[in-house]
Amino acid sequence: MCNGGLSNEHYKKILSITPELLCISDMHGQFRYVNSAFEEVLGYTAEELRGSTLYSILHPDDKQAATNTIKCLLINKQERLSIERRYLCKEGAYKWIAWEITIDWTEELVYSSGRDITDKKKTEEAERKAKERLEEAQEFARLGYWEFDAITGENYWSDELLQLCGLTRDESASNLDAFMQMVHPDDKNLIINSMKMPPKDNEFELEIRLIRSNDEIVWIHEKVKYDQDSSGKVIRWYGVVRDISLRKLNEDKLMESEAKFKELVENLGEVIWIRQGGKLVYISPAYEQVWGRTCQSLYRNPQSFIDSIHPEDKERILQAFLNDNYNNTNQDLLEDQYRIIRPDGTERWIWLRKFPILDDAGKLIRHVGICYDVTKIKEYEEEVLKNKMEKEMARLDRLSLVGEMAAGIGHEVRNPMTTVRGFLQLLSRKEDCLKYNEFFTLMIDELDRANSIITEFLSLAKDRVVELEVQSLKEIVQDIFPLIQADGLVSEKNIVMELEEVAKIPLDKKEIRQLILNLVQNGSQAMLPGGTIKIRTFMEKEEVVLAVSDEGSGITPQVLEKIGTPFFTTKENGTGLGLAVCYSIVARHNAKIDIDTGSKGTTFFVRFKNLT
Repeated sequence: MCNGGLSNEHYKKILSITPELLCISDMHGQFRYVNSAFEEVLGYTAEELRGSTLYSILHPDDKQAATNTIKCLLINKQERLSIERRYLCKEGAYKWIAWEITIDWTEELVYSSGRDITDKKKTEEAERKAKERLEEAQEFARLGYWEFDAITGENYWSDELLQLCGLTRDESASNLDAFMQMVHPDDKNLIINSMKMPPKDNEFELEIRLIRSNDEIVWIHEKVKYDQDSSGKVIRWYGVVRDISLRKLNEDKLMESEAKFKELVENLGEVIWIRQGGKLVYISPAYEQVWGRTCQSLYRNPQSFIDSIHPEDKERILQAFLNDNYNNTNQDLLEDQYRIIRPDGTERWIWLRKFPILDDAGKLIRHVGICYDVTKIKEYEEEVLKNKMEKEMARLDRLSLVGEMAAGIGHEVRNPMTTVRGFLQLLSRKEDCLKYNEFFTLMIDELDRANSIITEFLSLAKDRVVELEVQSLKEIVQDIFPLIQADGLVSEKNIVMELEEVAKIPLDKKEIRQLILNLVQNGSQAMLPGGTIKIRTFMEKEEVVLAVSDEGSGITPQVLEKIGTPFFTTKENGTGLGLAVCYSIVARHNAKIDIDTGSKGTTFFVRFKNLT
């Protein structure tokens, strides 16, 4: 069929059904004609476009490029060109149109045929962003990628892999042999053997060393995959490479640290153990010497550790030692002492210190413990305690003996003295004796002094009745404080109180007042003017404590052994009964006295049991 039989209507119909955008415009871009496809894609009717130009609906970012294109066309008189531009649709969106343009310079008309490539551009943009993200991820994770075509011998290395190997794109290995030149000599056989006999699951992993161009050694982890043809022949290798040099360095440091740790703990006398996940993972060789069992026996039978604990200590230690709750991050440091029974039947005292190891998030990883054999220390402490108790018993025996004597002879001595004092007072008033008044006064004063000593002596009596009443030790100190403060002013001593609330306990108020006065007087006499006496009350565990401190030069060990013994004194005019009375009062209250002394002063601690 020849074209001569087609009418204008036929041509219009063809132009209206073609899927491509057709447009005729003048040299200024003003529309002369658009087909139906143009109207459908961009949404404008031919009537709406009349009088407007392509430039008016062009994307702002493309207008400069369009201007430059027009300038080139005018200069070069080019008749054909291909361009891609974005245009504003009637509904407000932009679409990409790829134009094939023919210019008739004689008629000064531009004939354009276009395709909507918006979806293609979106796909390309998505691929571009995905590639950028992949490259960023590879760079961030220090991941390199490579491909090797076993048929053509061609290689591809990613930029990150080139950087990892210290190469430029021009310096990249062009084939497998060139790559093998970079591999550390000790690792080449690993690669060769893996490629000769690849695993059946089409992938494998390697850790090898590469020697960079500057002779620096880089450790890499490589995950390799391969494709095969229908005959099973490998046609393509490809893999992901990650720099693990830092990890390897840390592993080497860790191994070195572990070696040093092992050398250290295996030469210590202390037993070091590590528990992780509720299981024993390490025990040091010192365990064999202390426990009398082999380390291997403990690994084989962890129950033997429990079996070795003394029956009286077992329940308490199991609760503390085996409480490895890995969901609890608030694991406190534990210190405790307990006994073990060795296979030969002997007992050992163990001091245990257990502490948690946490990760950066505060989650428990493991427990580490140190065990010391403190048997000799315990034996020494028991010996010291035994000696102390024996001395205390001897002191109490002496007090008891003196108390019995006081009860027996105190009144018999005081009564005759009272009679003598009365006659001296009568004689001193006689006229012929007035000239001896000074002597009478001296004798009466000495009798009064002797009487006060006897009064103190009587307070040591074993059968002395105490009137116990539940009351506050703090309040007794507060009541007597003005009297103590007045004595302090006279003797030029500072008196300080630090009184905490304490439990009310059974006390004889008169005796406790005497106890406080005696302790304060004893401390005051041990100091020079300007010194400070500190009186404290506080709770310690289940005890109510009275503490009286001075700033004297301390008590020597020789004096400390005899302190509290009746009539023992280091003072020129002392009676040796002040502290003896204190010990007697304390004994009647079922309390005890502890002394802490040094070159900077002495503190007497009186500890009362909280029986309420």
